[in-house]
Amino acid sequence: MCIRDRNNKSLLLNGSFFEDEYLKKIDILNNLEIKSVYVFDHYQNPEIKSKPVYEIKEAINKLNEVNKNFEIGSMVLNVRKRKKDILLNDYIYQFMEIKNFNLGLGIGDEKYEKKNKIFKNNIEDIICKIQSHKIYDGNKVNIILGGNSKFFFDLCLKYSIGLNQWQGSLENIKNKIDLFKKANINESKISYCTKNLKFSGKELNENIEIIYALSENKTFKDQIDDISKYCLN
Repeated sequence: MCIRDRNNKSLLLNGSFFEDEYLKKIDILNNLEIKSVYVFDHYQNPEIKSKPVYEIKEAINKLNEVNKNFEIGSMVLNVRKRKKDILLNDYIYQFMEIKNFNLGLGIGDEKYEKKNKIFKNNIEDIICKIQSHKIYDGNKVNIILGGNSKFFFDLCLKYSIGLNQWQGSLENIKNKIDLFKKANINESKISYCTKNLKFSGKELNENIEIIYALSENKTFKDQIDDISKYCLN
């Protein structure tokens, strides 16, 4: 994989992305100057329930098997969806084998799907296990917490890890940037997910990562055209 100089702009793939000519879509993504491509962790399509949805590990494997000019990651892997040993051995440690993997973690909610079983895995304990793993530093694994709680923010400061905000106000993002700087943590560890494919991020005037969430409601081509026109110039 050859990662070239690029914008701090990334994509979050929609649930049905892999159903139709995904290799051609990846070729198109390779011609964009983007940082990362992320996948989410849902059992049901969060936008249109009748549409298919990828399984996160299968999606990561497909992305990892192809030649690409971008990093890959999870946004986010739900640490309470699986038994701890399965979460670590079958998901997290396997993802960590991928160099420069952006490991987004969260605890989930029931906004998009009802959970039949919730495992009481402690996210701070999971962070510690990741950072103490022998390949964490060598493979330059990047941990990102997805959530807006003070608890999550405090964990980011304590362990010098990334933080993702799902939409919300730019004022909240600016406040987080200021607090990261005061803690001597690079603001590039902060990311902002948006469905607004015309949002360039120039209003922030900071080096944070902007992640554009692709939708089921528009064609892949139309969305990439918008991102290319408004956000990557």
